Amino acid sequence: MAGMPDIEFGRGGTGQTRRRVPAQAVQHSVEISLQESFHGTTRRVEVDGRRLEIKIPRGARTGTKVRVPGAISNPNGGKSDLYLVIKVADAPGYERKGSDIYSDLPVDLYTAVLGGEVTMHTLTGNVVLTIPPGTQPGQTIRLAGQGMPHIKTPEQRGDLYARVKVKVPKKLSTQQRELFEKLKQLG
Repeated sequence: MAGMPDIEFGRGGTGQTRRRVPAQAVQHSVEISLQESFHGTTRRVEVDGRRLEIKIPRGARTGTKVRVPGAISNPNGGKSDLYLVIKVADAPGYERKGSDIYSDLPVDLYTAVLGGEVTMHTLTGNVVLTIPPGTQPGQTIRLAGQGMPHIKTPEQRGDLYARVKVKVPKKLSTQQRELFEKLKQLG
């Protein structure tokens, strides 16, 4: 990776001025995981024969640019900035919208109807959610402050939204089928 050298314009003759155009910055793409975006991470990059360890802040999202001032040496002795352009890889089971995260939450039919507790995996570990009776498929449950850190204020976080996906049993025993038939007649 090398930056562009300073370029001089004008002939330098009488009445003309010389203008120096600074060397162009160099961009380098880096892919990180959603987990690395959540916690922050570092990447090692080799520049001009030097290895640099560059910190990527918590909450970085696709398109975030991390500037490393003066990292690139130019042929004329000047320095150019290096920008790491972040791409956050897709994470199975998670969808990111800004600082909020959406995730599907499988809930069995009985728990959706009667209520109960379900364990959900989050970026910080498992949490136990209380499912209210009569929870509908597609209903969302908001977990305030459980989303991604804000890049400029990482102590603040977005929200996590659990989208309820009701699992309907594919096979029923004879007794279960009879009970569902009774429920159908009652409803």
